[in-house]
Amino acid sequence: MDDDFIPMLLFTFVGGFVLYAITKAVVRAPGASLQRKFQKLGTIKGQHIATIIAAVGQPNSRSVSGDGRVVCQWISTGYHIALIFTDNICDGITHEYAA
Repeated sequence: MDDDFIPMLLFTFVGGFVLYAITKAVVRAPGASLQRKFQKLGTIKGQHIATIIAAVGQPNSRSVSGDGRVVCQWISTGYHIALIFTDNICDGITHEYAA
């Protein structure tokens, strides 16, 4: 076995792990940023939709539910949150996922 094989193998594994960690952090950065914006809002229930949009930006989707309420979703790599509104006032979180 060549004397340089083990150091090269270790370098490859360590370099690969570091590259993976950096890539993972960069890819999830937008979702982490969106999640921090929601956290800064504090208690979301009871807030007006305009206040939420001013803090976090426009939702990626809006859906009207059968009872006239509106579900708004914000989706970014690594983070997803869905809020339900009645008369533009947040009733609460219907779904939240953070990777």
